[in-house]
Amino acid sequence: MTFIFYDTETTGTDTTFDQVLQFAAIKADEDLNILDTFSIRGRLLPHVVPSPGALLVTGVTIRDITSCPLSHYEMSGQIHRKMSEWSRGGAVFMGWNSMRFDEPLLRQTYYQSLFPVYQTNTNGNGRADVMRIAQIVSAAAPDVLTIPGLKENKPSFRLGLVAAANGIVLDNAHEALADTAATLAVAKLLRQRAPVIWKGLIANGRKANVLHLMRKHPALLLAESHFGRRYSYVVAPIASNLTNESEWGFFDLQFDPATYLGVSENKLRVAIEARAIRRLPINTQPGLLPVEFAPEGVQGGRLPLETYRTRAIAIQGNPTFQERVGRLLAMLHEEKYGGQPPSPYIEQRIHDGFPTQPDSKRMDAFHHAIWQDRAKITDTFEDGRYREIALRLLADGQPSSLTDEHRRQWMTWRGERLFETADVPWLTVPKALNEIASLEPAATSTQKIQLADFRKYLAELPQEAYRPGI
Repeated sequence: MTFIFYDTETTGTDTTFDQVLQFAAIKADEDLNILDTFSIRGRLLPHVVPSPGALLVTGVTIRDITSCPLSHYEMSGQIHRKMSEWSRGGAVFMGWNSMRFDEPLLRQTYYQSLFPVYQTNTNGNGRADVMRIAQIVSAAAPDVLTIPGLKENKPSFRLGLVAAANGIVLDNAHEALADTAATLAVAKLLRQRAPVIWKGLIANGRKANVLHLMRKHPALLLAESHFGRRYSYVVAPIASNLTNESEWGFFDLQFDPATYLGVSENKLRVAIEARAIRRLPINTQPGLLPVEFAPEGVQGGRLPLETYRTRAIAIQGNPTFQERVGRLLAMLHEEKYGGQPPSPYIEQRIHDGFPTQPDSKRMDAFHHAIWQDRAKITDTFEDGRYREIALRLLADGQPSSLTDEHRRQWMTWRGERLFETADVPWLTVPKALNEIASLEPAATSTQKIQLADFRKYLAELPQEAYRPGI
């Protein structure tokens, strides 16, 4: 088995509208021995305003990210090719808090560069999160890792703190390759000290393995972490959402299912809202383990294993209850998301369907063409998302390839994007200037220079829309 540990450094914490500035990865074998390393940086996109606070944390200057030799598109292509090469035959992609942060950003990187989005969980690949494994291990086997703040009941799972607490040196924190190496080091400790749990949670990185676990064990431990606090439940799988097989309902076995099997739909809804029936995606490495791993501090208090199994079997033996829960999960999803108009922002439409086969071929042709021919391909995409993305790539990579109409569209859109004064979901120049003002009083002398350079950069950004002859 091949493992790919990776990390990103970004313009901010918004996984939809911020961008990757640095990507680093380490390829390791099944024993977590290092086989290869990869690190790459890309230039700031011309329509993205980085967070001043994020730059202060990483120590990166505005000059660093605007003068980088590689464009964002060139960086994206090199990442995609290298990760495809490393994962040939199947690999597990892993990071620290990668499920919630790095992976969504990596997918946006690919999406906004016209590359296939789901690299980490297709073609035999799986995905796992070392932070999530650490949280689950700390709940099921609390002596395996030292978790800072645990005695005060305010545990911190920040990588730097966990690494230091366990004797791992993290030099140059917030540099992607250093953070990746620290993540690998924590993973080695988890694998060495809790090999059975490690193996089970790595298997959960592939949905097929989770389904097999659910079929094999009627009762399971579910370990989760919310805002740093650890929670453990003993649960039984009920059914999948009838319209989304990746979402499942699980019954919390601290309660007697006999109370719920024949209740009305309204009472089933209450059970879901009260989390007696818990909703869980099984395609994002859920914290499910055989019930034997349940700690004494499980929610509701540790009950005899036979009690859990008897309650779980009662659910397994009631297909009517299973069907009702599956149908209700689908109804609740439709009530929340159904009928909503598509977002006007293509970044938020990343999951609005796969590209058609003709558009996939156009993407491939785009990558292999020269810039002038890429301009010709741009208007031929069937999906408007990809036409807009291609136009952005042309404007950043080879502005001279833009037609007069494309140039007008681009300059008008960029000016509006950067200087919008309405409440929009991305960082604009006015918002960044306010953030700089709030950071300056407490900034060090070095940081004040960094913020002054950033303010100067923002002041020089073009505000005007397109005018003929420009």
